[in-house]
Amino acid sequence: MDIADYRYEDLLNNGDLEQLRLSDLRCIDKSGVEELIYAGSPGDAHRVVQYIFDSIGREAMRSALFRFYVVTDVYLTAKMVMSCIGLSNEDFEKEVGSSDTFIRQFADEKSVGEYLTDLLEKCIRMRNSKACAGKSIAGQAKAFIAAHFHEPEISLSAVAESVNVCATYFSYIFKKETGETFVSYLTHVRIEKAKALLGSSTQRISQISSEVGYNDYHYFACIFKKMVGLTPSQFRKKSRAGGS
Repeated sequence: MDIADYRYEDLLNNGDLEQLRLSDLRCIDKSGVEELIYAGSPGDAHRVVQYIFDSIGREAMRSALFRFYVVTDVYLTAKMVMSCIGLSNEDFEKEVGSSDTFIRQFADEKSVGEYLTDLLEKCIRMRNSKACAGKSIAGQAKAFIAAHFHEPEISLSAVAESVNVCATYFSYIFKKETGETFVSYLTHVRIEKAKALLGSSTQRISQISSEVGYNDYHYFACIFKKMVGLTPSQFRKKSRAGGS
């Protein structure tokens, strides 16, 4: 059974429907779910679920329809985040069940809590099982950057797409594995290449700027000075004089 085909009226009375209309469905804070799946530890899911319940309020959780909404919202959020990490929808549903599974999990608050805790713990385990791929993701990203750093339009999203994860998760895992943000790493690669060209070629500095991915020479010079402590021309002069 698909969520879109599910008829609330088949199981819920008018009182439930009216209670849901009076509730603020936007009150569910799903940021904790996203943070848990990205960086949480086994055993943390219960705390996150309780936080969600406390934020919603016990009165709202008495509504069967509202409980259904909570289960659906958290399930779809978890599915989206796991997709971000690189898990296919098929693998996700194989591990935690499809909508046919969660549609039966809202009989009361206790069953909702147990189901959501189990769901999120499974997500953590799936994430951990892919953790060994984290270095592979960072390594693949570094190789992509090495091949494309000279392109002015290179972006975090483009690199994330090249390693088949979403930008949010890529940003998280890249910094975790390299100790640098994507922008910091890209800038470092570009400036190191610029230093090599300044010391070994006779190209104009504006040409070198373009060759390492900066169309704006003045911006390049500003970044270079900030990172190296010298202007590009000063660095070239020092390099040719035999300085380090």
